[in-house]
Amino acid sequence: MSVLRRFLPVLLGVALAAGACGTGAPQFDGDAPTPEEVYGSCAFCHVGLAAAMTANGGHGTLSLPCEACHENLEPGFAQCGHRDIPLCADCHTAQITHHDPGVATTRQCTICHTPHGSPNLLLVRTGLPLSNPDNTTTPCSNDSDCTSIQLCASTDPTCGLAVRTGGCAAPITFTNLEGRADGSFASATDPGTGLCEVCHTTTLYYRSDGTGEPHFGLPCFPCHPHPRGFLPN
Repeated sequence: MSVLRRFLPVLLGVALAAGACGTGAPQFDGDAPTPEEVYGSCAFCHVGLAAAMTANGGHGTLSLPCEACHENLEPGFAQCGHRDIPLCADCHTAQITHHDPGVATTRQCTICHTPHGSPNLLLVRTGLPLSNPDNTTTPCSNDSDCTSIQLCASTDPTCGLAVRTGGCAAPITFTNLEGRADGSFASATDPGTGLCEVCHTTTLYYRSDGTGEPHFGLPCFPCHPHPRGFLPN
């Protein structure tokens, strides 16, 4: 049995889970809903965020309300403390990562993921803060602080709380799970720009500078599972 056939059920399951929601979600009879239909009164103030989440499928599914994560919301109360920011690990207890800035903190997962929907699969951010061999990011306040091919995902304080993980970031397109393919884990036509590649500086394979020894072109996660911090099985 080939490696691809061996892991085909896993790949199909992840692909279906990633694509099971969207603006034609079943709870809206296949029609594109408005942000207000999906997120209710929250959408009246958080207009841009609600619209983006509706367009991108929300946090896992459009049927997950804001109150599922932000439990202390009080309509009509618009001061600091209006929202509660939960820990990602409250729901995602099995996941770890080799880039933990603080285990089980609000920023543990947001190095790579955004909690409020993304055009990328699996809530992967469109800009991924890059780390150096010391596992730290390059601070920035605007795009000019980064290289020409990077953007700045600087910390955006609201009521004194950081809602974006800071640092110079690589633009990321992650639209398929094929492995070595454009818009996937490793880029076929622009080596070093794939989701996994952009942070690799000392690995044997798929480095961010486009170099590295030959390696498998299959999806990474069957052999480098997320719950193991992407260490090989």
